[in-house]
Amino acid sequence: MVADYFAVAFLEVMHRVAADRGEAAALALEAGIDVELPTGDAYLEPLAERVRAGRLDEAVVDTAVLRVLAQKEELGLLDPDAFAGEAPSHVDLDPPDHRATARRLAQESLVLLANDGVLPLGAGAAAPSRVAVVGPNADRAEALLGCYSFVNHVLAHHPGTPTGIALPTVVEAVRAALPGTEVVHAPGCTVDGDDTVGFAAAAEVVRGADVAIVCVGDDAGLFGRGTVGEGNDVESLELPGVQRALVEQLVATGTPVVLVLLTGRPYAIGWALDGDRADGARPAAVLQAFFPGEEGAGAVADVLTGAATPSGRLPVSLPRAAGAQPYTYLHPVLGGPSDVTSTDPTPVRPFGFGLSYTTFAYADLDVDASAPTDGSFAAAVTVTNTGDVAGTEVVQLYGRDLLGSVPRPVVQLLGYARVELAPGESRRVRFRVPTTRLAFSDRRLVRVVEPGDVEVWVAAHAGVSAAAPIDDLTGGAIVAQARAPAARSRGPRRAAPSSR
Repeated sequence: MVADYFAVAFLEVMHRVAADRGEAAALALEAGIDVELPTGDAYLEPLAERVRAGRLDEAVVDTAVLRVLAQKEELGLLDPDAFAGEAPSHVDLDPPDHRATARRLAQESLVLLANDGVLPLGAGAAAPSRVAVVGPNADRAEALLGCYSFVNHVLAHHPGTPTGIALPTVVEAVRAALPGTEVVHAPGCTVDGDDTVGFAAAAEVVRGADVAIVCVGDDAGLFGRGTVGEGNDVESLELPGVQRALVEQLVATGTPVVLVLLTGRPYAIGWALDGDRADGARPAAVLQAFFPGEEGAGAVADVLTGAATPSGRLPVSLPRAAGAQPYTYLHPVLGGPSDVTSTDPTPVRPFGFGLSYTTFAYADLDVDASAPTDGSFAAAVTVTNTGDVAGTEVVQLYGRDLLGSVPRPVVQLLGYARVELAPGESRRVRFRVPTTRLAFSDRRLVRVVEPGDVEVWVAAHAGVSAAAPIDDLTGGAIVAQARAPAARSRGPRRAAPSSR
């Protein structure tokens, strides 16, 4: 058992259950913590002093030591030839196949939240002649990575040290993807802070372009360094600093703006998606990237130019405002919009949402009529690519209890499948759902699967419910996952007598 970073010291300085580091070490050892990482803040001299003073039985230390040695022996680290032979002269931590995997994962993680038809930009003869790539995260490689990445976690303390890997920025990736296009850049502002002196230069660059790619978002760090990451909480869900003001000023130029969000948390961006200005001005497209990694910039360029069709789906709901609780889609009736609340908690984009460059349709949903509470049920639906380009649909199977002994969610994801389809291609998608997906803790705090009726449907996201379909979140006629009607079925009935 290993303590993370300064957890043992926290027994003294944060939790105040230990008078000093020695007592903290004793409490941790007696609780079964064998190793203190990354330093010996408590387990070196403070612990030794406590043992010498007779305030801790040395046998407690022996127990931890023996457990560590036993694990090393099991791993073969104590064998006489464990470290025989020459150490490798070179270790490739970033081989081509790793980068290829990183590129694919990044492409599949990007979520297109809105698109009025400006995307894809096209390449070759169809490419725009001049593109502005602006914003504080447009030319920052660190903006692609989270707080635990080597670049942001370690190299932040060693300025000037090379990263050791190729880490192109969005500006560089767009230039590579559009070789015949003039790509111009201006930061506009920093991620954090209130300096707007760069707004004018950014607006001038955008005015002279056919389209603007505006990259905003976060600066990942730890414990007060940066805008997001471990120990970096926020009081508001507005974009950090003056980034919203920058975006709004660039939108006001009249040049189509593609907003790219490189963030570590969801922000309240209803102003960019639905518009809350009197003139209705907003970005022409919005692409959400949750720290897409070392190949993230290339993946962003792939999606923007149409080299890859977006297929990412939101793993969280995007809140309308910081006070619009609850954020989770797994809420009971009382957690949604109703006559007993003055605040609309409906998200601006629901869980599972994501647009594409093609369209899909569902048909012929079939669900088992009944299933035992300790078994499973089958569901199947036909999905068709009704558009002109190949794409990947994320077919989502949802369900809800019609009646429960405790309040149950109005919608619950039961299964999903990524389906790659050529234009005009159809495929039968089949699910096998264990009834334990519908388990919950009852009034006795016992985990149960209750008998009763369940409504099951297939939809493109959690905002399309069996009770009240929401079909106006497509963001443009070019996409239609959200417009595809939800296929519904009343069933299965879980009829087994046992509910345990």
